[in-house]
Amino acid sequence: MKSTTVSSFEELLKEFEKEKEGQNIVFRGVANSSYQLLTSLGRCEPVNGKSLEQLEKRLIKLFKESSVPYLEHKPANEMEWLAIAQHFGLPTRLLDWSYNPLVATYFAIESNPSEDAAIYILSGCSTIQDPQAFKPLTIDKVYKYRPPYISARIQNQAGLFTVHPHPDQAFEHDKLRRVIIPKGIKGVIKKTLFKYGINQRLIYPGLEGVSRDLKWLETKIY
Repeated sequence: MKSTTVSSFEELLKEFEKEKEGQNIVFRGVANSSYQLLTSLGRCEPVNGKSLEQLEKRLIKLFKESSVPYLEHKPANEMEWLAIAQHFGLPTRLLDWSYNPLVATYFAIESNPSEDAAIYILSGCSTIQDPQAFKPLTIDKVYKYRPPYISARIQNQAGLFTVHPHPDQAFEHDKLRRVIIPKGIKGVIKKTLFKYGINQRLIYPGLEGVSRDLKWLETKIY
C-alpha cells in the first residue's frame, strides 16, 4: 500500500485533490497509523469454542430479537440490520467510511494525541446495487454499502460501509492508499477543522455533540 506523510493541513488537502474527479472515493480516519483495517467482528474472540461465523450469526439473531422495541425504522433487509447493528456498537463484518474527507480527518485527529494518525483513501470496490437480495455472509469480495440514513449521525458524517467476506483479515486493496498525519500537527488540524465547521456538534448531533464541543472549547484538553 502506498503511504504518504503530510506536514500541514494544506498538504493534506493536496492529497485529497490528487484523486480523479468522478471516481467514487471514500475515506476512513484512524487515530493511530498502526491500526489495521480490521472489522470489529474480526477483533472479537468467541467464547465456548464458537467459530467467528457462529458468533456473528448469534450476535445478529440476538440483536434482532432485542432491538425491535427501540427501532424507529424496522430494517428491510440483512444489510440494513448490519448497518444498524454496527452503528450501535455490535461487532459486525462492516467497516465505517465517509464520502467526506474532512469528516475522516476529524476521526483521525479526534483522539490519541501521542500517536500519528492516518487517513485511508479507497477508490475501488463494487457498490451493492440490490441490498434486498444481497447476502453478506456468502460474499467472496469486498463491497461498498450506502445505507438509508437511519440516524442523523450517519447523515452528518456522510457515512457508508464496506462489507467484508473475511472479517478477521485486515483489508487490503490495490486502490487503497494511506496518508499519515504526524502527532505533532493533530491539534493544529483539529482547530482548523473547527473553523470549517467540522466539529463535535456536526459529528455527534444532539446533546452528546454539544457536551463534547463545550468540553473541548472550554477546558484544557487535547
